[in-house]
Amino acid sequence: MAMGLLLVLAAVPLLREVESSVGGYVFALLLLRFAALRWPRLTPNRWHLMGLTLAGGAVVYSAYATLIGQEAGTALLATMLTLKVLEVRGARDLRIATALFGFLLVSQFLFSQSAGLGLYFVALMVGNFALMADLSGRDPARPIAGALRVAGRLSLQALPLALVLFVLFPRLSGPLWSINPPVEKARTGVKDWMEPGSITDLILSGELAFRVRFEGAAPRPDQLYWRGPVLWRSEGRRWVPGAPVLPPPVPKSLGERLAYSVTLEPTGQRSLFALDLPAEAPPRGRMTGDFQVLAERPVVEPMRYRMVSALSYHTGKLSAEEERAGLALPGNVTRRMRELVAGWQASGISPEELVDVALAHFREEPFYYTLAPPRLGTNPVDQFLFQTRRGFCEHYAGAFALLMRIAGVPSRVVLGYHGGELNPMGGHYIIRQSDAHAWTEVWLADRGWVRVDPTAAIAPERVEASDLLSGLAGAAPARFQGEPPAVLLRWLHQVRLLADAADARWYDWVVGYSNLRQQRLLDVFGLGALREYGLAAGMLLAATIVLGLIVTTLTRGDAKPDALEQIYRRFCRRLARIGLHRAPSEGPLAFGRRVSALRPDLRPAVDGFLALYLPLRYGGREPPGGLPALRRALAGFHPRSRPG
Repeated sequence: MAMGLLLVLAAVPLLREVESSVGGYVFALLLLRFAALRWPRLTPNRWHLMGLTLAGGAVVYSAYATLIGQEAGTALLATMLTLKVLEVRGARDLRIATALFGFLLVSQFLFSQSAGLGLYFVALMVGNFALMADLSGRDPARPIAGALRVAGRLSLQALPLALVLFVLFPRLSGPLWSINPPVEKARTGVKDWMEPGSITDLILSGELAFRVRFEGAAPRPDQLYWRGPVLWRSEGRRWVPGAPVLPPPVPKSLGERLAYSVTLEPTGQRSLFALDLPAEAPPRGRMTGDFQVLAERPVVEPMRYRMVSALSYHTGKLSAEEERAGLALPGNVTRRMRELVAGWQASGISPEELVDVALAHFREEPFYYTLAPPRLGTNPVDQFLFQTRRGFCEHYAGAFALLMRIAGVPSRVVLGYHGGELNPMGGHYIIRQSDAHAWTEVWLADRGWVRVDPTAAIAPERVEASDLLSGLAGAAPARFQGEPPAVLLRWLHQVRLLADAADARWYDWVVGYSNLRQQRLLDVFGLGALREYGLAAGMLLAATIVLGLIVTTLTRGDAKPDALEQIYRRFCRRLARIGLHRAPSEGPLAFGRRVSALRPDLRPAVDGFLALYLPLRYGGREPPGGLPALRRALAGFHPRSRPG
């Protein structure tokens, strides 16, 4: 029963990572195991187990088309371990299952390394140790708390050795699970395309996108635009990258630089988000001609990188490729869209003034911000501008960019995040998926590429209130302030911030403990010269020393005697003073008989003392008076060297 419960608890987090068919098969086997405990007739025999094993392998193979690799291997391990629990017949089978259980827990760290999951698995491993302790010396009279105490004591004893191995074990240049990354599955996050509804769905997710820690003072909330994919080509309904081939960017001027570090959650994409405008690329990334920051390979694990950005900038002149891409129009531009732009341009205004007029149009006309916009057809921009007039940031950014192109002003759409929440407990900003945002960039002759956020033009009174917006907090326009939460919600929010701060530290010091950080730590202790084999030798030496200290501590001297043992030793010392020494192999009863034979005059006192001591030490009942009576008997026992 206990092993089955441990497997259920360990398999729950795995459900997010394995295919549903594998998870369903594993839990079906566990249900069969619990049913067999209630109705033994359901226990499968050897032939049934063989069939279930073949079926389990077939389920895994059908889900992954292989039986090896990170995902398929973990799924196969979970399936086979469950089958092993199903065939448990005795203590030997159960010991094998407890040994394999540790491998199942470790395998799940290949998918997630969060602090909460780590603590959860530590608790499960302690429970597994308790089961091992119970198997090693089963005593029906001993409560399960005794086994848990043994497991806790063993875990604490192993902690110093684990710490030494963690600090000194030679680190790989990259995590083990990145050597053969799994086939990427869909993940929550900003994609490299946009169409109505793509970001609206994303903002409903409170999942973490990334954390940011500034090295100096943080910018104002309205300056927190986190730049990601840049979209150049409109296909009528969808915006896609279609970026022109551009040389590395050389801005005409950049203002004061701002340094910060980003810890990005896995996205399965190459985009690295940076404060607008990035001034340089991180070591494991590069910058494209339109100021996108891209990683060397898709981000399939938490990634930390340092960035430098400038909040004020002039991007320089416009190339012919940028102008051609920034003015390209889709085939579904309608006459009334052209007439709207022509009306703005009738007075011969400049591009800068045209931008202001277009923003005023969104502000003054009855446009509404809503997370539940009407469904749009094959020409979403036309319907949005002239019919529904209700939408989210992707509606406004896409429509504004298209209107600028009709007016002859080069434009493009930028996807990313806006805002963020300061976590005062960790000193970093939390950017969640609900901060996802889209805005427009237009090229102006005297300023270069300029960020324009048309969603910000919507008047606050035309933000449609809904349950979807309630409670979202951050800088406008990406998110809107809701009513102050109740006391319980505020308390829960503080708990969430505390958990986030702990998770950030966990990544900094555990998951992010790279070979570079290891080398810096060794330099602090003057061990920076250790490399590879030297580090391995140092690790073995340190582990040997720690093990020696642990063993010495555990075996040093005898355990402190209890009260009964102390009284009995004092009884033996008083007899030893008159020459009656107890032999090391001599028990209390044999010693008492020998003393009585050598000194008949001491027999009443010795027999009286042992009559009280033996039941207390070995008997199942307590004699009258108990321990106080034994102490009184010892107090009156003063044997003389000669018979009186």
